Amino acid sequence: MKMNSITWAVTLFMASLTISDVRADELSKPIKVLLVGNSQCPTIVSQQLLEKLAESDKGERPIKVGGCIKGGASLRSHWDAGTGEGAARAMIATGAWDFVVLQDIYNVQEPAFQPYARQFHTLIKESGSKTVLFGTASILSDYPKGFERQHGLHFAMGKELGVPIVDASYAYIRYFGNKPSTERLESLFAKDRAHPGLWGSYLYSCMIYTAITERNPIGLAAPDAIPADIAKTLQETAWAQHQETIAQLKK
Repeated sequence: MKMNSITWAVTLFMASLTISDVRADELSKPIKVLLVGNSQCPTIVSQQLLEKLAESDKGERPIKVGGCIKGGASLRSHWDAGTGEGAARAMIATGAWDFVVLQDIYNVQEPAFQPYARQFHTLIKESGSKTVLFGTASILSDYPKGFERQHGLHFAMGKELGVPIVDASYAYIRYFGNKPSTERLESLFAKDRAHPGLWGSYLYSCMIYTAITERNPIGLAAPDAIPADIAKTLQETAWAQHQETIAQLKK
């Protein structure tokens, strides 16, 4: 009986080691993310904002980001670029990605958005990856109408396809609050009032990270150039909007 007990204990110990090894191996594998988009995305890539968020989220998987980013591109133009080397469709078809994040141009309308979102989603599924729809803010001169359009398009398609959305257009509106000052409105934009500045890009990144991992970004790394109180507010905004959007998608 004593030997049986020892054998059983050893077996349990070895099993626990095996499970731990498997878990450690899983956590060491990066989540591979492909961004398909336009000039709303470069800061996310160049400053490795997603990678740094993941790195600071202790005990979680790292992230590796690739990009098919073309200035002024829409999903339609990405699709029409064909399947040559470096094109979005070719990169997706490799099956090298866990998630493919699709970002359309800020002024896209429903007839130009829906068919290409669906076609890309079909290709992504066939390639063994998962689709994430990224609804950016619009240009500041189109506030709030353009932001609401972006939300509506991406929310409806996310619900249709059953995929997560990065509801950044509404996150911007949430951050602005009621009757925002000009300074507050401009704070998320670059000087051209069209592209995201560092704060806006960081808000985008927190939302993408949360959509992919379902992890809370509050307390994670932020660029040194963003004041700590602002970074915290951006993180809180991203998390609150993510939770609200997920709840609405489930209805």
